[in-house]
Amino acid sequence: MRNLGDIFGKSPFEAMVEHARKVHECVAMVRPIADAILAADMARLNELQDRITTTEHEADLIKDSIRQHLPGRFFLPVDRDDLDNFLRQMDRMADETQDFGVIATFRKLQLPAALHGEFLALVDKVVQVSETLVRLAEHLAELQRDGFSGSDADEVLEKVKDVAHMEWETDQLSRTLARHYYSMDGLDPVTIMILDKLCRSLGGIANHAENVGKNLRLMILRK
Repeated sequence: MRNLGDIFGKSPFEAMVEHARKVHECVAMVRPIADAILAADMARLNELQDRITTTEHEADLIKDSIRQHLPGRFFLPVDRDDLDNFLRQMDRMADETQDFGVIATFRKLQLPAALHGEFLALVDKVVQVSETLVRLAEHLAELQRDGFSGSDADEVLEKVKDVAHMEWETDQLSRTLARHYYSMDGLDPVTIMILDKLCRSLGGIANHAENVGKNLRLMILRK
């Protein structure tokens, strides 16, 4: 006789938490990569880029497994499209992080010391956004248990606002940094181009994190 798990399918939410943690493991590597950029340590950058590629692939495997084993018969407390969008935006966070690691290996940069503090402030803010988001994702099992309502849902809705605010702070830091390096005399165009690409990847991580938060909010508000 088939058990209920066979009939209705296994809940995907624990695996989604695992996926979120793996994505954050990728994002957390932007700080050591940034340190290696400022130290002009190409050997370290290549090592970290290999690690981030491996971690991003591990996240992909978890994501693909969730999609493959998400059964049509499972009585999900939320819309399947919302789950897929959640996974897609998390996946894009990992992709942007991998891009950051690859771009960092394009050329040894000699960044003026005047840019170091602003660059690291941007990097640390992006990691903070991801840390806040993964703590939100860790509520998924409790949200499922309570049918995406109740006190846990209210707490998540409040924290989603924090993610959105930190994404806004990321934008402000990125613009300040860009104004600074574009106005510097003697900074060569290729360095500026690579800095632009690095900042765009960092901004992309934060933007996709905000989208994950918005998607989680939709799951709750549609109940």
